[in-house]
Amino acid sequence: MSPNPTPPLLALLGSPRLRERLRVAVDSGPASRIIGPTIFASGWQELGDLAKAYERSPAVVDPGFRNPADPPEADSIRLFRGLPTALVRYAAAPSPGKPPEPLDIAFAVTLRPGGDDFDAIESAVLQAAGVCRVRRLLDDVAKRASGDVERIFARVLAMSLRPCTVEAVAARLGLSTRTLFRRCATLGIPSPKRLCSMARIFTVERLAEWSGQPSGAVALALGFSDYANYRRLVRRMFGAAPSVMRQRGGLGLVTMAILRELAG
Repeated sequence: MSPNPTPPLLALLGSPRLRERLRVAVDSGPASRIIGPTIFASGWQELGDLAKAYERSPAVVDPGFRNPADPPEADSIRLFRGLPTALVRYAAAPSPGKPPEPLDIAFAVTLRPGGDDFDAIESAVLQAAGVCRVRRLLDDVAKRASGDVERIFARVLAMSLRPCTVEAVAARLGLSTRTLFRRCATLGIPSPKRLCSMARIFTVERLAEWSGQPSGAVALALGFSDYANYRRLVRRMFGAAPSVMRQRGGLGLVTMAILRELAG
């Protein structure tokens, strides 16, 4: 039996260089176990049609792209109002004199050419995939806990697409490791190491749910050396194997556990 196909990545980019970098980063890298292949649209109208056909798929776009063949009403990303498509902005800053981009379109992630190594491209795409679950979790944390708790966990969650260390999280927060441990203790939340473990499991299960792929394949794509390591982590955190955890609620169970530990 062949594996379930992953949702495609949609893209609208005028630059051949950026198109090729996106193709290599997503279609030839570990992310291909979770998303892809990439479908390039020729214009905004076609991209809008693709977004309606593949509602779960994020889209990587250059907001300044223009195709003369597009009808007048399809000359901007306003086509995406009301659609669930998560947009990744991948373009240089607008040149002086260029028309301003629409300000009422929210981008899930912004990539700038020059800082677009393959890992950064892959991470941006995976951040956008199913980003609504991330936003919902952070909104719930913000409602139930202090701003400091939400800020710390948001940073941990943003780094959870790759193996992350407590030292790296502390550095991104502008804190020493010792200070981060003290801050977590003062706030009454789990240790930074436990926060990293919870975020990693949430991210694996989020992308497994979104892509329809087994959590083992997703865990490998996100940097676990083998599935046994991920299984041990889940068992240590939840007292059961990933398959059992999914029978008990899967991502919903992970989400509730995170909220319970962060907000009581």
